[in-house]
Amino acid sequence: MSSSRIGRVSAREVPTIPVADTSRIQFPEYGERNISEDYDFFNYLKDNDFRTDAKTLVLGSYAPSDTLDFLRATVLFSDLKLAQASELFGKVPFDSPFGPESFYYQVVSLTSAGEYDKAYGLLSPPSIQPRFSEGGPYAELTALQAAGLSLLRGKEDEWLRHSSSFTFGDYALAESERVLSEIGQRRFSSKSKHAGVAALASAVIPGAGKVYAGRLGEGVAAFLTVGSLGAITAENWVRHGGKDWRTILAGSLCATFYLGNIYGSYMSVSIENNDRITAENTAIVYHLHLPLRTVFR
Repeated sequence: MSSSRIGRVSAREVPTIPVADTSRIQFPEYGERNISEDYDFFNYLKDNDFRTDAKTLVLGSYAPSDTLDFLRATVLFSDLKLAQASELFGKVPFDSPFGPESFYYQVVSLTSAGEYDKAYGLLSPPSIQPRFSEGGPYAELTALQAAGLSLLRGKEDEWLRHSSSFTFGDYALAESERVLSEIGQRRFSSKSKHAGVAALASAVIPGAGKVYAGRLGEGVAAFLTVGSLGAITAENWVRHGGKDWRTILAGSLCATFYLGNIYGSYMSVSIENNDRITAENTAIVYHLHLPLRTVFR
C-alpha cells in the first residue's frame, strides 16, 4: 500500500486522548417524567455545543428507561468518565433502538480506558450478538473494532483475520480501515528498526547506530568524537607509553564516549519506537471512535 500522510503517524498529527476521569457522577432518584419528552431538546443542546446544559438536563429526575441510560452514558463518555459510561452503555439491551450504538460505544469506552482485553471480549462469541457478527448489518464495523483491538493487544493472527473483512467500500469506515491497515503493515513488519541492531552497529563503527536510527547529525558527531579521542589515545601511547597519565586520560575519555555512543544508539531506536507506538495507539483508538459518529448519525 502506498504511503500517505496518515500512514506516517506522528504525535503532532493525531489528536491526543486525555486521561480518563475516574470520579463518578451521582444521578438523582428516578422520577415519573419520561426522558423521551425531552429527547429532541437534549439533541438540540448537544448538537449546538451546549454540553453543560445537556448534562444538566439528563441529571434530572426521570423515569428509568433505555433512552435515559443511553443519554446519560453519552454525557459520561464526553466527560471521560469511561468506566461509568461503559457500565451504562452495557445496560442498554441489544433489542433497544439504542442497542447497537450503545454496544459499540461501550467497546470504545473500554478501549479508551485501556481495557483492551475486556473490550475485545465483547466483540467475541458468545458475547457478541449474531446481528453484530459475520453476515449482520454491522459485521464490518465489528471487524474494524476487533482489528484495532488486535493491533493494540499485539495479536498478529487476530489482526490478519479481522482485517481480511475490510472492504474499503463503506465511506463511514473506509478512512479508518486505511489507517489501521497502514499501522498493521508497519507494526507487524520485519522491517521495523531494532535497538539491538543499532547498538551493534555503533559498536562496530561509532555513530553507525545513530545513522540507522535516522539521526545522521548525531551519528557523524559520535564518529568524529570517538575517532578523535581514539587518535589522541594512540598518539599518546606511541609517544609516552600506555602508563602515562595523558594516555590513560585520553583512553578513558575515548572508552566513555564509545560506550555512551553504543548506549545512545540503543536508546535512540527504543525512544523512536516507543514514540511511534504511542502515536499509533492514539490513532487506533481515535479511528475506532470516529466511524461511530457517521454510522449512528
